[in-house]
Amino acid sequence: MEAAPALGPATGPVTIVEYADLGCPACWQGHPLGILNQLRAKYGDQIRFVWRDFPVITLLSPQAAEGGQCAHEQGKFWEFHDLVYQRDGASEASDLQAYAAEIGLNMDQFNEYVTARRYRDRVNAQQHEGFERGLKGAPAFFVNDQRVIGPQRAAIFEEIIDPILAAKK
Repeated sequence: MEAAPALGPATGPVTIVEYADLGCPACWQGHPLGILNQLRAKYGDQIRFVWRDFPVITLLSPQAAEGGQCAHEQGKFWEFHDLVYQRDGASEASDLQAYAAEIGLNMDQFNEYVTARRYRDRVNAQQHEGFERGLKGAPAFFVNDQRVIGPQRAAIFEEIIDPILAAKK
């Protein structure tokens, strides 16, 4: 399984990489806007969306990111992600366990991996990658390497995506 959760085919002409933090108010307040779903509905298999953990907002953010990686390994990252954001980023250990149980994760595996910090290196590597790309906060996006900072409307992404797709024709 890929280290980073992704939606859409790897062969799509547009890749949107989001660096975000499950404990970030700007990230989870923007989630109800449904930008990802709007873009996927409009562009379908022409876009790939990749999540990168960038746990820089709260002291609990790395723990939440590691919980998300455990959910990813069990094939339920996006369900975990959506639930955390719907609950305004609550990231205490008991919150993460409740999310994992609610989406049907193997709880023995989840608890073991989170306690052992199995995904710490993966999360740290993604965070370091964000710093190397000059990021200072979340959310931040790269649309085929074009930087978009902060939560945005779908139209902002469309202004970048449409010319890329037009050039591919």
